[in-house]
Amino acid sequence: MLWLILGTIAIASPVSALDVSVDGDISDWGLSQLLTDDWSNSATWVPTVDGVSFYVEDNQDPYNTMAINYNASYTGVHIYGNRTYQTIYREPLLVGNRAEPYGGTGGKFGEKYDIEGMYVTENDTYIFVLIITSTEAHISDLALDFGSGGGYGYEYGVNFHRAGDVQGVLGGVYMTPSNADWVTPSLFPQNAPDKINFSNVDPSSYLCVAQVSESALGRDDFGMVNYVFEVAIPKSCVGNPDLPDVPSKALKKFWITEYCGNDAGPSIPEFLSILIPTGILLGSVYYFTRKER
Repeated sequence: MLWLILGTIAIASPVSALDVSVDGDISDWGLSQLLTDDWSNSATWVPTVDGVSFYVEDNQDPYNTMAINYNASYTGVHIYGNRTYQTIYREPLLVGNRAEPYGGTGGKFGEKYDIEGMYVTENDTYIFVLIITSTEAHISDLALDFGSGGGYGYEYGVNFHRAGDVQGVLGGVYMTPSNADWVTPSLFPQNAPDKINFSNVDPSSYLCVAQVSESALGRDDFGMVNYVFEVAIPKSCVGNPDLPDVPSKALKKFWITEYCGNDAGPSIPEFLSILIPTGILLGSVYYFTRKER
């Protein structure tokens, strides 16, 4: 009966334009609690401001118990939604029945490649993206779906620089109309697209330059430093889109992975569109917690 009731709940959050400073400070996202509170508590990851859609896939998905590299001591919160509603986020398995993030001995401890989560919002002139990750040097470029077609379904890419890889303009927004405009992850190609392929895309052909900030979060996870990537994309550069109010639809406009494809997201199937009220998720059906670090 509970799940039948949940099926009638509206999932759109109140529309709220949010002004974000692209400076690595996560307080304007309503996420100051990430610096102090317990990461095994799903409430820690929920933004305290309206207008933000997000997904979190911290460490392994606690439901992927049949994966060949499942590590019960290395699981974390997996949810998506907005301030008002959240539901469980199921992380898909990699080829070979492997859980993300894949890495370490036996693939059981991939914190080096972990993408903890993504938050997205907008105002009248910008689309803002916040990524929290342990994989500073291996992060892909940010793929955007604000039209039709595009390489792997993404028409634009926002260029990031990495150690030893400073091709193209930092923050440059490039058109990526074909699969050949993207690099494919070397180990798990199912998590394409990876980086903009500057062997196929002219590095000087950027449409505009997005604001990009990358800094240490000030919080470690399982001994690895976590980083914040913050991006402000001019709407005028990508067709003047507005983000959908429904979190699952808003999040599908974006894609991030790392160079091997060991972790990626968001991956939200169409049928996972029913969101659970915060009080129920946190009070009644909170599913797994990690062991204390």
